[in-house]
Amino acid sequence: MAGELVQARGILAIGQRLEIFFENSEEGTPGYTSRVEDIIGDEIVAAMPLDERRVPVIPRVGENLYVLAAGDGCHYRFFSVHRSHGLHEGRIPVLRISIPDAAERFQKRGLFRIKVNLFSTVRLVDRMGQIDAPKRVPVVDLSGSGLAFSFPSSVPLDSYAALEINDIPGIGSIEVMSRVMRSTRIEREDDRPIYHIGVQFQGVSRTLRDQIIRYLFQVQREQVERVRND
Repeated sequence: MAGELVQARGILAIGQRLEIFFENSEEGTPGYTSRVEDIIGDEIVAAMPLDERRVPVIPRVGENLYVLAAGDGCHYRFFSVHRSHGLHEGRIPVLRISIPDAAERFQKRGLFRIKVNLFSTVRLVDRMGQIDAPKRVPVVDLSGSGLAFSFPSSVPLDSYAALEINDIPGIGSIEVMSRVMRSTRIEREDDRPIYHIGVQFQGVSRTLRDQIIRYLFQVQREQVERVRND
């Protein structure tokens, strides 16, 4: 994770504004507004999120959540799990979600991406449908709906890339078509810039997305353990 890791309990407070993303949130999709109604044991009692029609939005029990919490001049983000829902104090509709060990302090809001140690074979597809020769490149970060990879040159936006990602723990190898959403030049000390190419997966099944999310949870837990042991 790119920002400073802090103890989650130390940054949570009753009345704090939350923004909750569910497992199947698409990249760039706004989260659902909530707030901390109470903190009981190892759970956050969060106000029930509502959609644009003011209808309650209830994740399934056990669903992974990505949560943004408002801080003093910053934001915090962390993973959580929906445990149950109901009425708090007999009158307030709420979700009960787990409190993680750690949260990340950061400035920029957005859907989570986790740095991973993976490689992908990339085949760029131009607007005429021509497929370039495969290149094996490092993956910069990964989310449930896309990834970024390091590439020696810029790639046109809205073009496509066929990806093969190997040796994902708990998943194995996956092949997926993706759409290029960003191409960012990264300067290096040797004056040989590289580009971080951000792509969005196309036609990914819910099952595969869930598998990726579970893998990212495992990566985050390992990162937290390393920080604890430093």
